[in-house]
Amino acid sequence: AQPIVKSTTRRQIESILSEGLDDLYLSLSKEDKIKFKRKGEETASKIEKIIKSVKINFKKIVDLIKKWLTTIPGVNRFFLEQEAKIKTDEIINLAEKEK
Repeated sequence: AQPIVKSTTRRQIESILSEGLDDLYLSLSKEDKIKFKRKGEETASKIEKIIKSVKINFKKIVDLIKKWLTTIPGVNRFFLEQEAKIKTDEIINLAEKEK
């Protein structure tokens, strides 16, 4: 299989998304890790398209991140909301730096 070449922006988005989730990721089962990683890469791809567009949709980014984080079994709703907002803010900052 051909390795996927990721843009710098995509790698930065994936880095922002994974920030602070190491312990959580390590606690997942093998199947959940695969699902979480795949969904995270999919989410990063969608977010990259959003931030490359003319008008950045903050709510859409928050929703994508929340949807991704819900793949974690038994995730706390408060944690989910908080993480989604923090990560969205960082992604918006990244997008603004790139423009």
